[in-house]
Amino acid sequence: MGVMEPVTMSVPESPAVARTATESLPALQSVAELATHAVSFVAFWVATLLPFAYLPMLATGMVTTHRVGFAGLVCLNAVAFVVGHGYNRPE
Repeated sequence: MGVMEPVTMSVPESPAVARTATESLPALQSVAELATHAVSFVAFWVATLLPFAYLPMLATGMVTTHRVGFAGLVCLNAVAFVVGHGYNRPE
């Protein structure tokens, strides 16, 4: 028996597919910008309002009994500060 060589087929890319992909790129960019703005908005307000949750915890002494929960809130607040830092700033 003879050795058979593998058959490779090349399929040319359809101009319609290439055009559709190029046209959808701006739409994807605007969706990404909208999502980034929404995440930044939420992070900004979480960073701004979360410290008000510290006051009742400090006043009632829950900080000493729920140390891990309080540390988690502080860490969440720090992350929210970093993520929401650029919210509503002129570019």
